[in-house]
Amino acid sequence: MRKRPIGQILVEKNEISEVELAAALAEQERTGLRLGQILIETGRISWLALARAIAEQVLDIEDAQRPEPTSPPAPPAAPAAPPPVVLPAEVVAWSAAPTPVPAVAPPPAPIPVVVAAPAPVAPELIRDPEIKLHSVEALLKERQRAFIELVTITETLRMKVAHLEEIIDERDRELTKLRVMRAS
Repeated sequence: MRKRPIGQILVEKNEISEVELAAALAEQERTGLRLGQILIETGRISWLALARAIAEQVLDIEDAQRPEPTSPPAPPAAPAAPPPVVLPAEVVAWSAAPTPVPAVAPPPAPIPVVVAAPAPVAPELIRDPEIKLHSVEALLKERQRAFIELVTITETLRMKVAHLEEIIDERDRELTKLRVMRAS
C-alpha cells in the first residue's frame, strides 16, 4: 500500500478544501517548498493539524507493513519457565516489603523479576529479528508521541505569543492616545 499524501489526509480531515490544496500544490511546484510549510505560512492549517496528518500517514505506513495472516498460528510450545516480569526500579523498590500469604494457599511458582534498565538496549545490539522489530516500533511510537507533544506545545505557545502581541498592540494604542492627550 502506498502512503496517502499529506494533502489528501488534510482534505479528508476537512482541514483544507480541494481548492486550497490545488493552490498549495501549485505554489509547491513553483517554489519547491514543502506542502506543509506552504499551508502553515499561508495560515491555512496549524502546526498541530500538520502533525496530526503526519501521524496518520505514519499509522497508514505501519498498517501497510504488517503482514496479513495467511494461516492460523501454531500453538506455542509450553515454556520451561515463566517469562521474566520486567518492572521499573521504582516498583521493585516500593514492593520490596514481603506480602503475607495465607497458609492454606499453595505457594505460587517463582517468577523471575528483572529490573528494567534506565536506557533501552540499542536496536542494533539485539540479535532476534522479531524482538528487534518490536524494539524499533516501540522506539518510533515513542518518538512520534514526543513529536506530537512537542508540536502541540509549540502551537500552544504560538497562540499565547499571538495573544500577548495583541495585548502589547492594545497597550501601545492606549499609550499613544495618552501622549496625544498630554500634548494637547
